[in-house]
Amino acid sequence: MRIAPTQAYNIVNHSVLKNDFEQNNNSVKSLSQKTNHAKVPAGYRYNADIHFGEYFDPNRTVPTIDYEEYVKMTENTKERYRRKANMFSENFYIDQSELVDQNYKYIPLGTEQNMDEFIKVAKMYAQHKDQPIICLGRSPKWFLCAALNMKDGIDTYKFAAFSGYWYRKDPVEGMRRIEIAAPKLEEEAAYRKYLRRVKCDPVSIVNHYEKTGKKTIITDYLNTGKGATSFLDVLSRYAKELGILDKFAQSFEFLAIGNLKDLEDYHYDDENISKPRVIMPELLSEYDNQIKQSYFDMEYNMFKEMLYNQNANECRSTYYPHFAWTKYNPDTFKTGMVTDMGKVARLKKELKELFGKDKKVLPHFSPAMFDYRNLLNFRILDGLNIRGLLK
Repeated sequence: MRIAPTQAYNIVNHSVLKNDFEQNNNSVKSLSQKTNHAKVPAGYRYNADIHFGEYFDPNRTVPTIDYEEYVKMTENTKERYRRKANMFSENFYIDQSELVDQNYKYIPLGTEQNMDEFIKVAKMYAQHKDQPIICLGRSPKWFLCAALNMKDGIDTYKFAAFSGYWYRKDPVEGMRRIEIAAPKLEEEAAYRKYLRRVKCDPVSIVNHYEKTGKKTIITDYLNTGKGATSFLDVLSRYAKELGILDKFAQSFEFLAIGNLKDLEDYHYDDENISKPRVIMPELLSEYDNQIKQSYFDMEYNMFKEMLYNQNANECRSTYYPHFAWTKYNPDTFKTGMVTDMGKVARLKKELKELFGKDKKVLPHFSPAMFDYRNLLNFRILDGLNIRGLLK
């Protein structure tokens, strides 16, 4: 949400032909040069955790709406976008079939109650503003980005792209690592390199704790906990090879978000769901009692709109399972769920055609999904502003 002004290299249209790329890119540069950007509060820190890259398409009805765009809107403009958000599912200019999740054709957080409940989660994260926060995967992203834009909210957070799992629940062992589903050595090596670059590796976590005494919070949506266990498996194996496993275990805590009713429905035969916890992987099991874990229970209706809604999920960031760790950089492709490696090849080809050897960001969402996420971002910024909570 909090990003630098839109750049020409963030702009791409997947529907145009190869010969149109250069023409579109030049026209966008011309528009970008004429843009007057809003004044922002002193101390405001830009953050590129979610890229709302512009997307030229005749079917688009909503431009990029980020913090900068919102604060320079007139009241009439805000009212116009409120109507667009309210009537999104009825807009005949939008091809609803392009939405990822056909069960949620409306923009979430349309009621005061759901917006208030959403902001409660952002405020919860703001209580941890003095600690470094690692957003594990896409699930907490909307909440953390809202906390970035709040008065007295967090200043920043780190994002670790991560999808999937290779642990399974076992009635005797708790969680069991399934080797055939685990990352290959070359995949794990590529992911470690990525973690170092985004400062979510064990060395960065340990160094911060030793310098400041502040433990890093790793946060994720918790249901089965298999994804969180898998991520901690990567970190703990890495920490052990570096000889800092003990220090690493002392340097972080885990903060889960979720809904107890949903957990009860999902784990109807589990007697321990009243105290949701991440089951530690083998290397961290002996430290289990030392690693602090917290759980924030969200209101059910808002939870469904923001966590079960795959449209909102796709808007957050790039899908990044271990089979993709050697295939593409999640910071380069803001693509949503990419499971087809053939699509990755096409994206790389487009990226090369557009920008040559220079590595830039390539957004690749359908027009309907771009409108969806920009209107959701507008609605969140507007909800904060109406309540006097926007920076």
